[in-house]
Amino acid sequence: MNTALSKSPGSSAYADCLEAIRARLAAREAKLYGIAVMVVHVHQIDRLYESAGPANAGRVLDELRNRLSQVSKPGDYFARLGDSKFAFVLSNLRNEGHALLAANKVLRTGGEPIAAGGHTATMRISIGISMHPAHGRTPEALMQCAEVALLDAWKSQQSIVIYSESKAGALASGWDLETQLANALEHGDLVLNYQPKLALPKLELVGVEALMRWNRPDAGNVPPEIFIDLAEMTGQIDPITRFAFQQAFKQVGEWPRSLGPVGVSVNVTPSIAGNAELVEVIKAAAGKADLKRLTVEVTEQALMVDRERTHRVLAELRELGVRVSIDDFGTGYISLAYMKHLPADEIKIDKSFVMGMLTDDSDARIVEQIIGLGHAFALEVVAEGVESAEVAEKLVAMDCDCVQGFHFSKPLRAPELPGWAKEWRSSHEE
Repeated sequence: MNTALSKSPGSSAYADCLEAIRARLAAREAKLYGIAVMVVHVHQIDRLYESAGPANAGRVLDELRNRLSQVSKPGDYFARLGDSKFAFVLSNLRNEGHALLAANKVLRTGGEPIAAGGHTATMRISIGISMHPAHGRTPEALMQCAEVALLDAWKSQQSIVIYSESKAGALASGWDLETQLANALEHGDLVLNYQPKLALPKLELVGVEALMRWNRPDAGNVPPEIFIDLAEMTGQIDPITRFAFQQAFKQVGEWPRSLGPVGVSVNVTPSIAGNAELVEVIKAAAGKADLKRLTVEVTEQALMVDRERTHRVLAELRELGVRVSIDDFGTGYISLAYMKHLPADEIKIDKSFVMGMLTDDSDARIVEQIIGLGHAFALEVVAEGVESAEVAEKLVAMDCDCVQGFHFSKPLRAPELPGWAKEWRSSHEE
C-alpha cells in the first residue's frame, strides 16, 4: 500500500493555489470576467504503483501533469496538489458551460494512454467544479466547494460535477475533512466500536464487527460513509486500514478471557480488497495472534471492481485461516456461476432487505432465498439491521445462522463489550 497521500490544504501547493484564485478575483473586479475552480482527482494510484513500479508510476504521473498543463489557457492557473490531485483556476469564463467545455477537454487529455518504461497506463479521472460568485466569493470558499463537488463526482461515479448547494450538507466539507482526516489518526480521533454478532437460535455471542468512528473535536461525529469515501479518494485509506487491523487484533488480545474466543470482523474498501499488500498488512498487524479469529468483510460490489485480483487476495487470506465475508449481499451483480467460486465463508444480507421483512413480502422472500442460496454453497449467512424481536424470530424460522443489529446492541466502545456480554449471557443464553 504505497500510495502517496495527497497534500493537505495546509501545504505550499494549496497556499499557492489560493493566492492564484485571490489574484484572479481581484482582477475580475476590474475586468468583470468569470472564474471557475476545477479540482481533478486521478483514480487508483495505488494500482498504478503496484503494476508499474514506483519509478514508472512517477513517470506516468509526471507525463499526465505535463499534458494537463497544456489544457490551461493564458490567464489560467494550473498546479499539482499531490500524486493524485490537480487544480485549475480558469479565467475569462462567461458561464458554467465554458467551465464544462474545459473540464471535458481535461477528461479527454487525461484519458489518453501514457507509456513509461514499457508500461502503458490509461488513467480515469473525476472533476469537481465551483463558480464565482455563485458558489463562493473567497478563495477558500471556492476551493472548498470544488472539493465537495469532486467528492460528489467520486461517490456518484460521474466524471464531472458542478457544485450543488443541495448536496453540500450531505457530502460535508471535503476541504475541512481532508485536512483533519490527515491528522485524525495521530490525534486519536479515529476509534473502533464493536457491534455484537449473535448465533441463532440461542443468540450466543460469537463475534463482533469493528466499525470505524471519527469524532471531530470541533464538529462531532462524521458519518462513516463520508470520511471512508474521502479517505479512499485521497489515498488516506491505506494508513486507516492498517490502523483498523492493528487495533482490532490489539483489542482481541486485551479483552478478558471470560469474553470467550470472540472473532472480529474488519471491513475493507474496494481498492484495499484488491491490493496484494493486504495479506502482509494483516500478518504484520496480527503478530502472534490467531488469524482464524479474523474475518475480512468486502462488499459484493467490491468483488466486481477487479474480480481476478480481488479473488487472488481473498483466496490467499483464506489459506492463512482468515475468514472472508461478503457484505451487503443482494445489492450487487454476483451471478450463480460466480457463486461456485466465491472466495468467501460467509455472506451478510443487506440490511435494506432485513429491515423491510415485516412490511414487504418481496423483501421477506429475498431474505429467505439468500439464506437458502448461501446454505446451498456451504456459506454461513448473517442478517444485518435486525431492529425487532419479530424480525429475529422470522430469521430463526428461515434458518438464518447469525444476526446483528440495534435490537441486540448498538456498536459499543471496546471497554463496554465485556460488561454487555456478561449481562447478555445472564439474561439470554441458556
